[in-house]
Amino acid sequence: MAIHKFTIFAALVGLLAFSIDTAKAETVSVGGTDAWLYVPSNPKAGLILLPGAGGLSKTDPLQRATENYSIQGFAVLAVDSRTNIIPAMKYLSKIAKPVYLAAVSKGVSKVANMMKTGKLRTQGLVLVSGALKLLQRSAKGPKKLPRTLVIHHRDDACEKTPPGEVNNFKKWGGSKVTVHWLDGGSNRGNTCGPKSHHGLAGLDDQVVSAIADFLK
Repeated sequence: MAIHKFTIFAALVGLLAFSIDTAKAETVSVGGTDAWLYVPSNPKAGLILLPGAGGLSKTDPLQRATENYSIQGFAVLAVDSRTNIIPAMKYLSKIAKPVYLAAVSKGVSKVANMMKTGKLRTQGLVLVSGALKLLQRSAKGPKKLPRTLVIHHRDDACEKTPPGEVNNFKKWGGSKVTVHWLDGGSNRGNTCGPKSHHGLAGLDDQVVSAIADFLK
């Protein structure tokens, strides 16, 4: 009976902890734009989620899984496409360090602009379904490229982000670049939209795992 009571107690404690970890993000203002912030207890690092063309949205390929990144132990700041990334990184660095940056689709183009001006400062970068050739041209060489994870669907049909660019980017970046290919999932609507292979629809758990493993 004592073991039975202990088992029930442990289950209740686990359920409570899970409920706390999956709480909704807090809406904050960063650089005059809204952002979603979630801070787990004792965060091991910070992670900024830079969206695609849709901006701050629960349909965005990265931001629809915001809570799942926080469960992995990251303090997460999901920003809008208009948000200035430098103030955003400073904001999150006051909560957890180091601060990593993950960008998807059109957000990767914003990262390319930061590379071009030499303003990108992060120990780890994640590029999801991005226009890698544009970033490659903007960087003017791989010397200043941080440790980078590229996540891409093998059947991405978006004309702006052909899978064929991935291997060329890997050759260019060398040992700094890790590639994680995805297959399957669902594919509906706009080929460059969040419900398509480009948007990694139906693969959120795999994306979260790949990013968490890389940054750990």
